[in-house]
Amino acid sequence: MTENVIAGTYKIHVGNYDWGCSVDKAILTLDREMTLADMDRFADIRVKERKMVADENSPEHELREVVADRRVTGIYLSDDRGRESNVPGSHLTIELAVGPEEGSPLVPVSKTQIFIWSDPYQLEISCEGLEISVAGSGKLTAADIFGKGSHVTSDGTRYDYAEYVPENEVDTLYVWLHGLGEGQKEGSDAYLPLLGRKGCTMAGKEFQDKVGGARVLVPQCPTYWMDGDGKESNFADGSIQADGTSYYTDSLEEFIRDYKEKHQLKRVVLAGCSNGGYMCLMLALKHPDCYCAIVPICEAVPDDSLTDEMIQRLAEAPLYFVYSKDDPIVPPELHEIPTIRRLKEAGCKDLHVSETDQVIDTSGKYKMKDGSPYRYMGHLSWIYYDNDETKDEDGLSAWEWIARRVEEDKDGFTK
Repeated sequence: MTENVIAGTYKIHVGNYDWGCSVDKAILTLDREMTLADMDRFADIRVKERKMVADENSPEHELREVVADRRVTGIYLSDDRGRESNVPGSHLTIELAVGPEEGSPLVPVSKTQIFIWSDPYQLEISCEGLEISVAGSGKLTAADIFGKGSHVTSDGTRYDYAEYVPENEVDTLYVWLHGLGEGQKEGSDAYLPLLGRKGCTMAGKEFQDKVGGARVLVPQCPTYWMDGDGKESNFADGSIQADGTSYYTDSLEEFIRDYKEKHQLKRVVLAGCSNGGYMCLMLALKHPDCYCAIVPICEAVPDDSLTDEMIQRLAEAPLYFVYSKDDPIVPPELHEIPTIRRLKEAGCKDLHVSETDQVIDTSGKYKMKDGSPYRYMGHLSWIYYDNDETKDEDGLSAWEWIARRVEEDKDGFTK
C-alpha cells in the first residue's frame, strides 16, 4: 500500500424527494484513517454513475446500460451513515447533486411499468493524483426508519409492507396505497412504495405533528391494485382496462382491519395515488363508514364504471380529492371531474377538492431549460399532497382536513 493508493468499499445513500428518489451520497469506508488535513487531497474528486435505463426508442422499452457524470457538491469526514464528523476516521462521504432527472437508482420493467432496483448500479470514483479502488457494498435509504413485514390473509394473499411506529403512543392508523410503479415484483421490495414518491414524509415531524401522530402502514400489492383477477389479465398495450373492481378489495380490507385490531388503533385514515387512489374508492365503496378520512389522489376509477348506486354509497364517505387538470395518464374529465359532480348531486356532506392547472416545483431549486420552475408530468399531483400544498375551495389542505377528521373522531367511530 502506498500513500497515493486508497482502497475500500462504498455504500450509496438513496434520498427521498418530490420526484421519488435519487442517490445523493456515496459513503466510503477506506483502508486507512483520514483527518481534516487530508481533505485537500480530494479536491478533484470525480464520480461516474453506471446503471440501467429504459430505452424509449426501442419497441418494448428494453433496458440498456448508461454511464453518466454525477456532480459532486461536497466531501467530508463522516460516520458510517454519512453524517459529517470532524473526528479522524476511515469514513468519507461524497455528496452528489440530485434532480428530477438525475440520480435515480430505479428502473421500470417495460411490460408492467413496475420499478425495480437497477442492476447494476455502480459508482466509479476517481481523483487526480490518487488511485482509488472502492467496491460497492450495499445501500442505505431514507426509508430505513420504516420497518418491514409481511401478512397473509385468509384467501392466501401475501402483502409485504412497510410500517412506521412513532415513539409516542398513538391511536390513528394512516394507510398509504401506492401507484402502479411500486407493486411487488422480483427485485423490488417493500420500501419502493415509499421511495417511488416522497413517501418518507409520512414519518416526518411536520406530517406527524399536523395529523396528531399516526402509525403508518404501507402495503405493497402483489401485482397492482387495479388488477381485476390477480393475474394481470386487464393489462394490455401498456395500460389497464379497469372496470371499477379489484381482485384485492376483500383481502386488503381484511389486512387493514387485522392490523388495526392487533395494534389497538381506533381509526383509519386512507390515502393513495393513481392505482392507490383507485383502491381508496374500492374500499370506500365496500364500507364507507370504516375510514375516518379518505384522500384519493389522481384516482383512476373511470366515472362511467360507477353506477348511481355506487355514487350514493361513496357519498356517505369523507373524501378529499387531489388532481391536476393536465394529467395525461388519468384524464380528470373521464375520472375525478364527473365523479365529483355526481357526488355533489348525491349530497356528499364531507367532500373536498384540490385542483391545480399543472404540477410545478415550488421549492425554487429545479428549473426547466428556459429558467422557469421545473414542470412535472401532470399525473404527479401527489407532490402537492406530500408537501402539504393542496388547497380546497376554502384553502384547507388535505393534511389539515385529516387532522380535523381525527380530532372529530376522538372516540373512534370507524369500524
